Amino acid sequence: MNTIAIDFESYYDKDCSVKFLGLLGYFSHTDFDAYRVSAVGDEGTSFVGCPKEEFDWSVIENNRVLSHNAQFDETLYLYGVDKGWWKKYEYAEWVCTADLAAYSGLPRSLKGATTTLYNLEVDKSTRDNMSGKRWEDMTKEFQDEVDEYALKDSELCLKLWQDLEGDWPQMERDISLMNRRCVQRGIPINTELLKKSLVTINKRLFEAENSIPWIDEKPILSRQAFNDECKKEGLEPPASLALTDEDANKWIKENEGKYKWISAVRDYRRINSLKRKLEAFEYATMGDKRYYGGILYHGAHTGRFSGSGGNLNLQNLPRGEMFGVNLRSLISPKKGRKLVVVDLSQIEVRTLCWLAEDQDSLDEIKASDDIYEAFAIRFDKWDKSKGVLKDEDPSLRHLVKTMVLGCGYSVSAGKFAMISGMDEEEAVKAVKLYRTKMKRVVSLWNNLQRKLHVAYSLGDDFSIELPSGRSLDYGKIQTAMQFGRRNYIALIAKGAKKIPVKLYGGLLTENASQALARDIFSDILTRLENRGMEIIFHVHDEVVIEVDEEDAEETLDLVIEEMRTPPEWLPDIPLDAEGKVLDKYEK
Repeated sequence: MNTIAIDFESYYDKDCSVKFLGLLGYFSHTDFDAYRVSAVGDEGTSFVGCPKEEFDWSVIENNRVLSHNAQFDETLYLYGVDKGWWKKYEYAEWVCTADLAAYSGLPRSLKGATTTLYNLEVDKSTRDNMSGKRWEDMTKEFQDEVDEYALKDSELCLKLWQDLEGDWPQMERDISLMNRRCVQRGIPINTELLKKSLVTINKRLFEAENSIPWIDEKPILSRQAFNDECKKEGLEPPASLALTDEDANKWIKENEGKYKWISAVRDYRRINSLKRKLEAFEYATMGDKRYYGGILYHGAHTGRFSGSGGNLNLQNLPRGEMFGVNLRSLISPKKGRKLVVVDLSQIEVRTLCWLAEDQDSLDEIKASDDIYEAFAIRFDKWDKSKGVLKDEDPSLRHLVKTMVLGCGYSVSAGKFAMISGMDEEEAVKAVKLYRTKMKRVVSLWNNLQRKLHVAYSLGDDFSIELPSGRSLDYGKIQTAMQFGRRNYIALIAKGAKKIPVKLYGGLLTENASQALARDIFSDILTRLENRGMEIIFHVHDEVVIEVDEEDAEETLDLVIEEMRTPPEWLPDIPLDAEGKVLDKYEK
C-alpha cells in the first residue's frame, strides 16, 4: 500500500468560507470552486493541477491518503464524487496529519507543526492573498505561486506522517476516524424552531438596545458611557461588569429595579452571543436540514475533544432556555427518528480514585447506587441505616458532591470558597475533611509533584504514563520565580501556539484524571461506531446517537451496556452510565 498526501485549494472570501458556513455549507455555496489539488506520494507521485479535469484520482485507489485537515479534504472529495466532479475510488484509509500533530504535542496547524518540529517557517501569505481571487482571474505569476505553495503543503504533510506515524497508536487513529465520521453524518436541525428562535432573539436584542440611553451616541458596550450614565444618576459604578464578579452582580441586583438600562447592558452581550450562535446554525444548516459542524480530535493537551466552527461550539452549548430561546432543543430529528443520549456517570471521580489506587473508594462506588451517598458514608457524614441520602437529606448530598468535585485537585480553602459559594470557615473544614479521608488522592498529588521535581533536576522530559498506553507529555520543564517561590513551567500546545503553563501536583492529577476519562470514553465511542451506531456528536462524556423510532429503546439499552463495560486495557475500573430517548436534545 502506497501513501499519498492530498491538499485542495479553493475559492474563499469573507462570506464564502468554512468558518462562516460549515463544511457542506461552504462546498455548496454558489461561489465555491475547488480549483487546485496537489498530490505527493511516497512512491514518487508529484502533481498539482485542476482536480476536475487534470488529476488522475485512480492514484488513491486502495492506498493510504493523507491530508493535514482530512475533515475538510476527505469530505470535499466525497462531496465532489456525489456531484459528479470526479470519479469514486475506494481508498484504504484517509488520515488526518493535523490530528497526528495534535497527538504528538504539536500545534494543529501545518505552519505551527512544521515550525515547532523542523524549525521551518511556512509562509502563509500566498494563502492569505488567494482570498477573493478566482483561478481564471489570477496572473500567471500568481498561479505559479499558488501551485508551488500547494505542492509544498503536500510535501510537508507527507513528511510529518513519515516522521511521526510510528508513535501514533492504532487506537488513536481509530478515534480520529470515528470523530470525522460523526461530523460527516451531520446533526438534524428543527429549522422551523430555528426561524422562530431568531425572531425571538432579535426582538429581545431590540428591547435591550432601546433601553440603553446612549444607544444613538456611543457604542452600546462603552464602559465610559456606562460610567457617565451612573454618575448622571448619582450612582458609583462597579469596578467590573463581568458576569462572574460577585460585587458586580450584587450592585446590579440592588439597582436594576430602578434603572432598566443596567440590566439591559448586562443582558446585551449574552443576547448578542445567542444571536450569533443561532445565525451560525442558520448559515450552516443545509437543505437536508442538517448541520455539519466540527468536533476536534485531541483538541486539548489531555487529549479531550474540543469544539470548532466559529460562533458555534458543540462542546459548549448553553443549557436550558435563555431569553426565550433554547439552543439545544434545535437539535431534533425528523418524524420517525429519535435521539439516544447517554453519558458516563461521574467518570472523573472514578478515574481519580483509580489513579490514586484508592481501592476502598472504588469498592464503595461499585457497591452504591449513588456515588455521593458512598462518599458521604466515607466522610462519616451519613449512615446507611438512615435511608437514601438524596431523599432524606438532599442538602447534605449537595455538600458532599461539592466536596468530591471541588477538592480532588489540591484546591486551597480560599479558592474552594469561591467556586463552592461556601464561607471561608466552611471551606476550610470541607478541604480538611476531604484531605483527611482521601489520603491516597493527597499522596497522588505529592507523588506527581516529586516526579516533576526530579525530572526538572535531571533535565529530563516529563511525562505521565496512562493505562491506555498513551502518555501526557510536558517536554523539558522550566522554572520561574514568583513571590520568592519556584514555579515549574511547561510549554503546552494550544491551537497554533505553545503557551507556558504552571505545573503542580494538583494540576497534574487533574490532567491525568481527565486524560484517562477521555481514553475510556474514546474507547467506548470507537466500540459503538464499530457496532454500527450512528453517532452524530459527543460532548465530554456524553454521546448522542440518531436512530429509527422503533429501534430507540433497544439501542438505549445496548449503548448503556457498552458504556458500562470497561476497556480491555482497564478491566478493574467500575463504570456506570445513564441515558434517555429524546425527541430533541436537552440536558
